Amino acid sequence: MAPALQWVLALAILPIGLLIKRICQRFKIPQAPWRLPWFALIANITEQSLDAFPVPQIAAIDLSIMVGVLTAIAISRSLIWLILELLPRLRLLPYSPKILRDLLFIISSGLLIALTLKSQSSIDIVGLVTTSAVLTAVLGLAAQDPLKDLIGGLSLQLERVIQEGDWVEIEGQVGRVHSISWRDTELNSLHGTRLILPHANTNSKNIKNFTCNGAHASRIIVGLDYNMPPHIAKAIMQRISDNHPLVLSKPASIIRISSFEESSINYEWINWLDDFSQSRNLRGDLQEQLWYALQREGFSFPFSVRDVRLTKAISKQQSSQAKTDNLVKTTFQLLRNNNLFSTLSNSQISKLINLSSLCSYGPGEIIAIEQESGDSLFMLIDGRVSITKGDITAGETEIAQLRSGDICGEMTVFTDAPRSATIRSNSKSDILEIHRHAIAELIEEEPILLERFSQLISDRQARLNSLEIQSISGSRRDVIGRVKELFEKLLS
Repeated sequence: MAPALQWVLALAILPIGLLIKRICQRFKIPQAPWRLPWFALIANITEQSLDAFPVPQIAAIDLSIMVGVLTAIAISRSLIWLILELLPRLRLLPYSPKILRDLLFIISSGLLIALTLKSQSSIDIVGLVTTSAVLTAVLGLAAQDPLKDLIGGLSLQLERVIQEGDWVEIEGQVGRVHSISWRDTELNSLHGTRLILPHANTNSKNIKNFTCNGAHASRIIVGLDYNMPPHIAKAIMQRISDNHPLVLSKPASIIRISSFEESSINYEWINWLDDFSQSRNLRGDLQEQLWYALQREGFSFPFSVRDVRLTKAISKQQSSQAKTDNLVKTTFQLLRNNNLFSTLSNSQISKLINLSSLCSYGPGEIIAIEQESGDSLFMLIDGRVSITKGDITAGETEIAQLRSGDICGEMTVFTDAPRSATIRSNSKSDILEIHRHAIAELIEEEPILLERFSQLISDRQARLNSLEIQSISGSRRDVIGRVKELFEKLLS
């Protein structure tokens, strides 16, 4: 074949190789080693093309040896890819570790290179190495540590202790396996740091693989006060787990007493998640939400026995009382400015606040859940709260955000209908929870309020229906009738 035609074919093979690369990436097939064979082909064509020119004999011999060595490496790499990468992926042969493939590639390439050199230049590499005692001793001493790393890497991969992509803990270092070479394992830590751990210093007994079972367990030890009944503590933690989007429903969360300490009952709180990289975020969210939940229930985390100076304690109490007073004043003014409660007198608003609950919610906490029943409405005093529709697993859609003074959940209180959306706190949020019984007490004192509330709720329902945020069947008259019927039953 003419050299010109060979060059055309070689250049035509280049886009074919790129196409094969794309196909392998698309179907997740081990990438074919097209570069080495292509370079070997180019080198062979170059050698044949130079035959037409007067080239010194020594240079020709050197070029021929180079082409032979490159061809030997290309053949070895192609065979390794076909037998140990492609066929196992097609499930025609068992899986082989990467280190083993690399080792076989080095050995096969070395043998082919030795045969090539012996046939083309009569150089016996094997005999040269075996007859050189000094060289053999030097190589043996130099290869001690690499051999230890090689054996350690082979042991890890043959036993399939870890694989690329696994989240592991090796020698106290936690990270995701980036690559496993013949000498070391590279990890990407949770902090974004690249960790390189030599196999010689790695013991398979000291490796923790967090990915082998699919779901990852997030374990928290929580110490709670002895005054808090265990069933209440477990119920609070279970509710937090159920409402967090990262926590899997299967396997179910585990909450159990682990020990009794001097000042606390310790609970073991285990949740499961898909992405191990989110485990720290999950633990932080759960502990933060637990603090707010305990505060709303009137409990707190236990304190160790310490010496306390009364002056500081009094100062803290005064500061806390001042904050509470300011919060009550803000709440009073927001209720006064709200259309639903603007007709109430000052004394009635004060009574409503006393009968209601001032609560704080942490970021991500659920205040109310869609389609659940309820007997209270909520007014945002401070913070950020979103109204969403949809399920946690299927995906939620935000339909509104509340501002300070906004009220939500009133339809459930006044009509006894299920909640039409989920209410979620997006930051530290102060909420006034107004119970149905508190409103009923005001109506009992002043029955005219029932008529006002019914009219306002009817107007709100009409506006919401027009915005398609909520949908409750029935006319305006039906809404008024349902409000009156509910509270007349409550007061009877």
